[in-house]
Amino acid sequence: MERIDCPVCNGALFKHLFEKQQEPFVSCAGCGLVLINPRPSLTQVAGTYDSGYSQGYIKKAAKKIARCRRWVRRAARQQGPGGRWLDVGCSAGFVVAAAEEIGFEAFGVELEPSAVEYGRRELGLANLAVGTLETQAYPASFFDIISMYDVIEHVADLNRTVAELARVLKPTGIIEIRTPDVGHWSTPKDLATWKEVKPSEHLYYFSQATLCRLFARHGLHLQRRRLMFKSALNCFFSRGG
Repeated sequence: MERIDCPVCNGALFKHLFEKQQEPFVSCAGCGLVLINPRPSLTQVAGTYDSGYSQGYIKKAAKKIARCRRWVRRAARQQGPGGRWLDVGCSAGFVVAAAEEIGFEAFGVELEPSAVEYGRRELGLANLAVGTLETQAYPASFFDIISMYDVIEHVADLNRTVAELARVLKPTGIIEIRTPDVGHWSTPKDLATWKEVKPSEHLYYFSQATLCRLFARHGLHLQRRRLMFKSALNCFFSRGG
């Protein structure tokens, strides 16, 4: 277990909330971010994403691809057609495939090798990479749209990742983030009962305020938020706000 300072405000004071599967869930006294702290080892976190996890996703391919097409069309309407798209945590590449269908040069990066292999083999996606965003060395100011759908809550080093998002985003580009919303009206007051609480998997639980504060540290500001009926944040960030 590793104790960390708050990645949003650098605070070191936390309020204990509850334990689940022997992992302590706390809130930061400075900004309110909810997180696991001390958190499990990064090896343990990485172990929650194996080929079995990916296969469960791939089995629903038809449904997932249809949903990804809706997401891609919605973001493309906001930003305009064409350009380069990056999906971070792309799994089998369904978002990448949907972006290519409407004319983007699309890229994806994913930790789990078998998911990437599926995307390359079955979907013909040449621009899928195994690893983290930070290890890909994409050129600066390269992407028009970057998506992270249900990914940022898993990221070990939030500030390193968001700094890299900012580096590879074009000055006129947008980043779309979707993540569980700890401040949503439907999120239970007793967070221990919330279905999104997943030890060793979801490391952080954002509100709009904590997500925006994290991105603002790296010069990225909320452009708009899409209201969600379920307990999720869907936020678009840009350099100019």
